Amino acid sequence: MSVSYISGNVGLAELTERVYRAIVQDGHRDPRALGDSVGIGPGALSGVIEELTELGLVQVDAGVLEPLPPRLPLQALADRYVRAAAEAREASEALAQVWARQAPTPDYLEVLTTTDRVMAETTRLHTEAEHEVLALSIGPSGNSAPPPTRQAGAAEALRRGVAYRVVYGAQILRRDEVMALVRESVEAGESARVFPDVPCNLSIADGRRAILVAPMPGPERLHGLMFFDGGFLDSLIGMVETYWTLGVPITAGRRAVGKAGEGPTKDTRRLLSLLGAGLTDGAIARELCVSERTVTRRIMALQESLAARSRFQLGVQAARRGWL
Repeated sequence: MSVSYISGNVGLAELTERVYRAIVQDGHRDPRALGDSVGIGPGALSGVIEELTELGLVQVDAGVLEPLPPRLPLQALADRYVRAAAEAREASEALAQVWARQAPTPDYLEVLTTTDRVMAETTRLHTEAEHEVLALSIGPSGNSAPPPTRQAGAAEALRRGVAYRVVYGAQILRRDEVMALVRESVEAGESARVFPDVPCNLSIADGRRAILVAPMPGPERLHGLMFFDGGFLDSLIGMVETYWTLGVPITAGRRAVGKAGEGPTKDTRRLLSLLGAGLTDGAIARELCVSERTVTRRIMALQESLAARSRFQLGVQAARRGWL
């Protein structure tokens, strides 16, 4: 497989690099033979040769193409990109100050008032994440909630090594299709926990940018607030860390070995998940369609089986065995 060292988002265009390689590697000096080699017409080739000449990578002598060493011309090109990036940053700061003087909101906060904008910015947060994403997720709620899907950009971020820590609300335990998506994410490398009363949908990337999303009535069903560096962002990070500490781990569903050499049954897993989500015995009984007394008895039996003196210890022991 050939590796390109000078093309990409910046640098030489793919066609320009291909022409330069043909001149150097294949020894094509005649423009007509060169055009046939790379498969482009005279008009397009003329523009590429002009670009290579301006860059100092090629000179034309009596109609013959002569390649020149690339190091110095490409270093000069890189220096131009560096200067352009610095100028863009300076312009960004200057225009941000102009915006801050005129905008109704402070510069550390941006209001997102359309569903498309919320979804686009959330996707961009995941796409541009470099190190870690922290998140709170209520999960879909209400009869009008759309079908559950994985957040755009998150799977790709996991594949490129971004660490994910997500605390889900207990609602996910009530919908098998949502729980299946969560387990897929966990199997892909996400660290996930569940907590009964997650208050909002929140994503934070690299400690630099956060998006808080709330459902709204009407056609624009999602509104959001985007936070940048500052005290509010630090507070949001602290809130996620608190919920993370309180949450119960969700594993990828591997079959762990317990006392009799067997893992828990599907019903036991369900009971432990509901218990870990903080539901009362009455609520668990309604979920499992059994009596409250049966739930209490089953919990006591599990505590005895796992040598847990409290329900909290039961949750810890079950999590250690991969039963949640």
